[in-house]
This record gives sequence, structure tokens and C-alpha cells, in this order.
Amino acid sequence: MNLLDFLTSNKLKKLKHAIAFMLVVVFTLPVFSQHDDHIDASLLSTKNETKYQVNSISLVGNKRTKASIITRELTFVVGDSLSLKEIEKVIARSQQNLLNSSLFNFATITFLVDENLGQINFTIDVKERWYTWPTPIFEIQDRNFNSWWETKDLFRTNYGMYLTFQNVRGRNESAVLKFRKGYTELYGFSYRIPYINKKQTLGVNASYSFQRNNEVAYATYGNKLQFNRNYTQFMRKEIEAKIGFIYRKGLYTKHLFDLVYNESNVANDISKLNCDYFGNKQHYANYISIQYRFKRDFRDSKIFPLRGSYYECLVAKDGLNLLKNENVDNFTVDAVVKNYWSPLKRTFVGTALRVRYKLMNTGGYYFNRALGYHDFVRGYEYYVVDGQTYAMFKTNVSYQLVKPRVVKLPTKRLQKFNQIPYSIYVSAHADAAFVQDKVFYNDNPLSNSWLGGTGLGLNFVTYYDYVLRVEASMNRMKEKGIFLHFSAPL
Repeated sequence: MNLLDFLTSNKLKKLKHAIAFMLVVVFTLPVFSQHDDHIDASLLSTKNETKYQVNSISLVGNKRTKASIITRELTFVVGDSLSLKEIEKVIARSQQNLLNSSLFNFATITFLVDENLGQINFTIDVKERWYTWPTPIFEIQDRNFNSWWETKDLFRTNYGMYLTFQNVRGRNESAVLKFRKGYTELYGFSYRIPYINKKQTLGVNASYSFQRNNEVAYATYGNKLQFNRNYTQFMRKEIEAKIGFIYRKGLYTKHLFDLVYNESNVANDISKLNCDYFGNKQHYANYISIQYRFKRDFRDSKIFPLRGSYYECLVAKDGLNLLKNENVDNFTVDAVVKNYWSPLKRTFVGTALRVRYKLMNTGGYYFNRALGYHDFVRGYEYYVVDGQTYAMFKTNVSYQLVKPRVVKLPTKRLQKFNQIPYSIYVSAHADAAFVQDKVFYNDNPLSNSWLGGTGLGLNFVTYYDYVLRVEASMNRMKEKGIFLHFSAPL
């Protein structure tokens, strides 16, 4: 089925209720009075407050970063008129935007008011990150650290080198070269240019990767992955080539368009173990995908958010019937809504809702992933729950045990590392989900049933986007465990 046939078929009509629901969730929930561009000063002030005109914006500490990249993230410009109350708000939001750019470890905005001239002058002091990282790789390949710790199998580790260049030319561009051996042998590169026009609204990115494995999960039984390993032969080879465009008109909304070429094939051993690995008894999958992703991000931090909201919606069509041997035809809609707020001092609440609907005309095992890979209900880290459609709701309540602090090291040589910020939070969580599987559910009892997990956690947050999270969780089957993660809980 080509793209035109799909768009005019009866199958698309079956999606209308699911898609409508997801889009309503993404676009109509409140956004906590945040705006997508410069803050509208008239809505924040009172009639009798004195206004000051922004006369200048001075930058300090940006040895590499271009001034236009910094001012792009500000919620005020030269010529704006602001009251003192408004100044506090625009400074707080602008500092958050600068830190969320991942270009700086610290960003401080100060100002001076000239009462005689009715003007205000801002100074922005930034401390740039280390932008070139020749990163040695030694990493586990399992879905998460906890599933690897079950076996402690050193064969499932990767080693090699990532060479990362961030903030190339001072324009927030990034380039990554990848060379990795081990469990998943990988060679590739990527390049991202956030802005290619003078208005700084349009960006582009491109990437290529080739990877191969000696071991492949060929099936799921009892919600556990079943592996086949061969030390002398590669069990699967994959190629992905992507080109994408980014449109960002304001500060908090992005539209992403990607065209992706995918190629994957498996050895005969895998096809014999699961003749439905790619569907239709195929030993390969070869297709082009077109994807549109909408993001609206009002979080105070991308790494460990405490306040704000986040909305994302993905619409993807796998298989456009543009290749001679194209053998995939799937359609996916995925929506995510996250909200964060502080009901009490030093207490923070977060909720996340994720819904996915997948029309899987190519009914292979390879395309049937749901929970347990990149996202999961806490307490089920040892399991995978495959399926086409699912809904998951996660909650997290945190208490700030240690407020954000900065440890200053007695050295001036490594200025990008001599100040280490950190904070510590204790937390409680409760998650629930339901995964619908119409294809492989007979051997996997967690599919088509409710999942639930609760527990307590300890979160350590520091700079360069590092989060260490330790959680004690219990799932609906009364199984208990202590789990280690390296990302925010929601």
C-alpha cells in the first residue's frame, strides 16, 4: 500500500478517534500561563508601576558562543519596556532558557536601572561548557542497567570512542563521530545546524549509522526477551540514514520533519527461530519513513524539571512505496503530556501521560515493541511488554533534601570544571499502564492486562546533564527490587 492509497483507505478512518484524542490532549491542556515568544509585559504589570526601557544587553564569558545564539534565548530585547516586577520574571525565564540550551554550566543575568533616563541595562554572564569530548566508551547494551545486572554478562558491553564537537563555530552546531565495538558494533556520524537563516527559525540535521550484532532478541516469551548468540557470525545488520528539518519560530515550540531510510536484515538462524521476525516470512526490512514531531516545552529544566509543562506528538508513516523492494507498511501516532508544579515549599509533583496508537499492517515481531525498552512502568525493569497500542500514566512526588549548591574546587586551570553544582531529592512514585497486543499476546501474560508499580527513590543531580537515580519499587505482582537509573523519573 502506497502513501496515497493509505490516506484514502478505510483503515485511516479507524484512526480518527485515537488521533483526535491525542491531538486534543497535546494542544488543549493549559500551559501554565507561559508564552511562546517574548513575555507580554502588559499582562504582567500593574498600571501604576514605572516602566524602564531596555537600553543595552551586554555579554560576558562567551568566548566561543556567538552573541546571536545567546540573545535568541532571551524573553526580552532592546527597546522593550519593563517594570521591576516584570524584570524579575524575564530574568528567571531567560536564565532557564540559557541553561536548557546545554551550552553553559552557569548563566547569571544582572541589571542596572538609570532612573534619570528611565532606562535599564542588562549584563549576561555565562560560563561555557567544555565543547569537545573525545569520549571513551564502555557501556552496557541491555535495556537498562538492572536487566544487565541480572546476568552481569560482559559480552553485552560496548567499547570504543565517540568524538563529540558541540557549539561548532559558536553557533550551537554539533557534530558526532561514532566508532564502537563490542555487543553492538556501530559506525556513524551526525551533524546538526540549529539555524540556517537570519531569523534563526529554520535548522537542519543529518545522520548515518551502520550497526551489527552477534546476538539478537528473536522473540518474547513470558515477557522476557529470548536471545540467539553466535560468536562467529553477525545475527543482524542495520543501516539508518536520516535528513531532517527543524522549524522554531518562538522560544518554546518546535516542528521537526524527518525523512529516514531504514535497512535491516537477519541471519538464517533468526529466520528459522522466528519466521515472523519481520512479518510475512521476510528475512529483511527495507523502507523509507516520513515523520512529523511537534514539541512544546515550558519546563524550567530539561534534565530534572520541577516546574512547567511539556507536550509532544509524533505522527510517522513507515513505508512510502518508493523503493523497489519496500516491504513495510505501518502507521503510528504517539502523544506525551508532562506537567510539573510545586504545591509546597521544597516539594515538587510531576505527572506524565503517554498514549500510542499503531496500525501495524506489517505484523512482524521487529515492529511490535512497546514498554520495557526506553520507557517502562517502574517495578517492571526486568520485563518487556510488547504491543501495538498502549497508555501509561506516571506520577512522582519529590522533596528537595539538599538545595542546589555549588562546590568550588581549589584550581584555576580547569575553569570549566572547578565549580560543581549539585542537588539531592527524595521521592515517591506510582505508575500504571495498559498495553494491547493482538499478535503475540498468547505467550506474554503482561500484555492486555493492567500494570502498576509504586516505590521510593533518591535522586542526585549535577552538571553536564547527569542524573543518578536509585529507586526501591514494587510491581502489581508483589515483586520488589532496587533499581538504578541515569535519567529523570519522568
